[in-house]
Amino acid sequence: MLMSIFMVECNLNILFSCAGRRKYLIDYFKAEPLFNGRLIGTDMSRTAPALAACDAWYEVPSIYDESYLDTVLDICKKEAVTALISLNDMELPILAANEKRFSDIGVRLVLAESAAIELCSDKWATVQFGLEHNIPVPASYLTVDSALTAIANHEVSYPLIVKPRWGSASFGLYVINADHELAEAFSTCKSEFLASHLAKFAGSDDLVLIQEFIVGDEYGVDIFNDMQGKYHGVVCKKKLSMRSGETDKAVTVNDAPFSYYAQQIATNLKHKGNLDCDFLERDNKMYLLELNPRFGGGYPFTHEAGGNFVKALLLSLLGRDNEIAINYRVGETFAKCDTLVAAR
Repeated sequence: MLMSIFMVECNLNILFSCAGRRKYLIDYFKAEPLFNGRLIGTDMSRTAPALAACDAWYEVPSIYDESYLDTVLDICKKEAVTALISLNDMELPILAANEKRFSDIGVRLVLAESAAIELCSDKWATVQFGLEHNIPVPASYLTVDSALTAIANHEVSYPLIVKPRWGSASFGLYVINADHELAEAFSTCKSEFLASHLAKFAGSDDLVLIQEFIVGDEYGVDIFNDMQGKYHGVVCKKKLSMRSGETDKAVTVNDAPFSYYAQQIATNLKHKGNLDCDFLERDNKMYLLELNPRFGGGYPFTHEAGGNFVKALLLSLLGRDNEIAINYRVGETFAKCDTLVAAR
């Protein structure tokens, strides 16, 4: 009888939207003994590697297509989906704004609320969040004049970074070494942003951010909250090398330098599931760079070192938050490698 109840309790059907290349994440869910459901994947490309590992898969329109949301909702109904995990930053605000449509058909979205997603996607808002909660952040400016004034007052010095206020990876990013370069880079960055699909996410006329260039070791920090937005733990990694904007090699490190910051982020943003953030170290001080409220490209390093957020999330979806324990092994080094799958 106990086994029968347990198996029914674990019958979760999870949809991974914008599944892309994250086949490893599908594999982690499949390998988890706690899981006894089906994994469904969607992507605008039927050859997306992650779809090859799913129990069911669907080729869907672009997230910007007016039919996209209805298409995903129809899939959720057809597959009796109980939870949805998005792997695309740009999709998060679309899903969050329509959470009621999903909850009405019994689907729980594993993401943050709209206000937290907007804060994470807006690099200026992220800076203000850090200042408000005693988390060090790079010196940042929204105008060329304010940056030049700070330089003149010896508050900051070259090199500086110019990048879109809303953006990802290295899109529109420039490293500036002199006054005469600043205005040109600022203007070019703004033009590139306005010509991109990112422009629709802008919430202000101030579209470009100027930041001090911090030289130092970079860290990836995964923060887990349960489905009620309660903090449970953090896993920290020192990045050894990057590839295509993602962590390629990393070593797990002690969480002590990040514990306070992780708790501040988790308790104030109240995200659900994983939140992936980046820090830079300078003179033994950690500076917050970015917040990404989803499973990021650095999660495999967390998982392989024993930080099993997959199990933790499944426990939370099953209402067993009191059983969640986030632990990991420090000093373990991992490197990503490419592999082939038979595409759909």
